[in-house]
Amino acid sequence: MILCDWFLPGYLAGGPIQSVATLTEHLAENFHFKIITTDRDFKSKAPYENVKINEWTRFLGREVYYVSPENMKPDFILKLIKSVPHDVIYLNSLFSKLFAIYPLKWKRTGHIKSKIVLAPRGMLRDAALNVKPIKKTLFLIYAKLVGLFKGVHWQSTLREETDEIRRRIGASVQISEVSNLPVTSKEISFLKKDKGHLKLCFIARIVNIKNLNFAIDLLHETNNCTIEFDIFGPKEDEAYWKICETNAKFLPDSVLMNYCGVLQPGKIGATLSRYHALLLPTQTENFGHIIVQSLQTGRPVIISDQTPWKDLKDHNVGFDISLKNKYGFVEAVHTLAQMGQADFDKMCNDSLSYITEKLNIDKIKSQYINMFSE
Repeated sequence: MILCDWFLPGYLAGGPIQSVATLTEHLAENFHFKIITTDRDFKSKAPYENVKINEWTRFLGREVYYVSPENMKPDFILKLIKSVPHDVIYLNSLFSKLFAIYPLKWKRTGHIKSKIVLAPRGMLRDAALNVKPIKKTLFLIYAKLVGLFKGVHWQSTLREETDEIRRRIGASVQISEVSNLPVTSKEISFLKKDKGHLKLCFIARIVNIKNLNFAIDLLHETNNCTIEFDIFGPKEDEAYWKICETNAKFLPDSVLMNYCGVLQPGKIGATLSRYHALLLPTQTENFGHIIVQSLQTGRPVIISDQTPWKDLKDHNVGFDISLKNKYGFVEAVHTLAQMGQADFDKMCNDSLSYITEKLNIDKIKSQYINMFSE
């Protein structure tokens, strides 16, 4: 039983939707999944079209129950959970009221008997906790005082997250360290690469934590090259977008920036293939589905060092740079801009090889099977 605030056909919430989508795709032959979620996308006022609401239905092979707003109540959700036999409940948030906090309370009070696996999705990282910090800090204090996490099996996706969970929740908590599963790899598409010209894309929610304004700042410092910089993603924080827009007005004439709207998941791969690299100086990333997909598409990445993907330059697949080193980002952009066709083609091939080796899908699937079955 998977509980998540948003699921397909939604996409505006980004990575968490993709995490559940790829999990249920890869492990469909191993587990019988049932998903309970809301009937609309992140911040949307209208329900999904052509999706049955308030009843079990099938969507792309998954069994899903899309809950309407009037039924988003504790009693309804508890009754729904108990109405379907299940061995494990998989929570995909730490702070979701009805899809995490209440189920944890029901487990503690005996209303739920099944095992609970909790994937905090990077919500315990410093950068994430800095968003609404007082509210989150008070909740964590309360949760530990009342034993809300007692008996919960945690899932982290990397060593740093494991350390964060132990540091913030307790050293003795039970944790499985299992990576997210990726979308299926595709063949690399050829893209012309002239020296002195670079096509960059930014694909992410437009919020402070994804650091678009930092990307614009560093492009101010570029020279001796022409850059096309296209931005894709929902304007989740309109005030932050206005700051980015204002900053972009002062970009040099050699940088052409465009906002290109929101990408549906099925179009991401084809879109990435039209660019030489992904530029994403994110403040934190628990997995980074878009980073993985860029590498799978055979496109290098310029990212911060706040993701699981390290030592990219050594593997000839991009750059992971400290956010304290803005000119390191500028140098990375210049390096790619001055690259010719042969070197770029090798970098594209190395990108796909690197991520294929890093993400051993069969091994990851076995880890999930062990985590849910033990």
